[in-house]
Amino acid sequence: MKIEIPFKTYTGIFLALLISFLIIVLRFELLLLFIAIIIAMTLYSTEIFFAKKGVSAKISTPIIICLYIGVFIAIVFWIIPAVVGQMMDLMGHFTQIKSQLVTKASANVIEKNIRELMNGSPEILASAKNYLATLGKQTLGGVLDIGILFIVSLYMFLDGPRTYKWCRAHFSPSVQMRLNKTVEEIQPIMTAYVFGQVTTSTLAAVVTFITASILHIPAAMTLAFLAAIFDIIPAIGLIMLIISASMLALAVSGKAAVTITLVLVAYNLFESYILTPYIYGRRMKLSPLVVLLSLILAGTIAGVAGMVAILPIVATYSTIEKLWMHFDVNEESV
Repeated sequence: MKIEIPFKTYTGIFLALLISFLIIVLRFELLLLFIAIIIAMTLYSTEIFFAKKGVSAKISTPIIICLYIGVFIAIVFWIIPAVVGQMMDLMGHFTQIKSQLVTKASANVIEKNIRELMNGSPEILASAKNYLATLGKQTLGGVLDIGILFIVSLYMFLDGPRTYKWCRAHFSPSVQMRLNKTVEEIQPIMTAYVFGQVTTSTLAAVVTFITASILHIPAAMTLAFLAAIFDIIPAIGLIMLIISASMLALAVSGKAAVTITLVLVAYNLFESYILTPYIYGRRMKLSPLVVLLSLILAGTIAGVAGMVAILPIVATYSTIEKLWMHFDVNEESV
């Protein structure tokens, strides 16, 4: 029995493998592009909001651009240098943290293990110094990525609607209708996610910074930056932030460590049960297990940037499946 496989099949397999290879190789660049699209959609939604209030695009667009440029300048020239500087200064507080850890350990076994770890493992401090020595290069790369993200998202905001219409014109009328419906349904979800995440991350950073400053905890700006990042990750993010904050607080006292831990836990409860439901409503209603698994998978593949991008993808999946895969998906199952 002779089996003949059409040349078209080989071509399709080759193209599928090529596309998969390009996605793997360019995954970080594609991720930046996707985040830029989300930001551009949010800026466009802001312009629509102004239009509903009677503000013309000639006035609202320059205002939005100026505010966006201001945020970019603040991040690049104020927040990032402050965080890097404080991280470089942390080496001077290791001795204080070590002293607090040893004196506050009530059990002899714990004290012995801490002494062995801090005194018998100088390579830990050496590794930390080596890491901080390369922090400048990593920061420069991060600033470059932020700059690319800023430029692409700003371009998409200004020229995105025209580009979308040009791309849409290459499809059949039925596909154009589905594309319009998809954009119409996912844009509020994307916008809600960006506004919501920016709000909660900013508030978490402010609470952490104020608490650390009052308690005179070193590297308050760095802790605030970590709070904004860890706020993206449910449960695990809180644990990582508490560990980081309490370790630095030990450079002051054990009471400072306990105090900032209690403040962070109280804020997390407020955010989880009051702030987040109020901001997102039902537009980003996701199962906690789905969120956690998605974040772990995205973080493993693409780091923090993947965690930022995965939640709106998961939240819009039911809409995309309903419009493009012809399945009737129940919202409560997502």
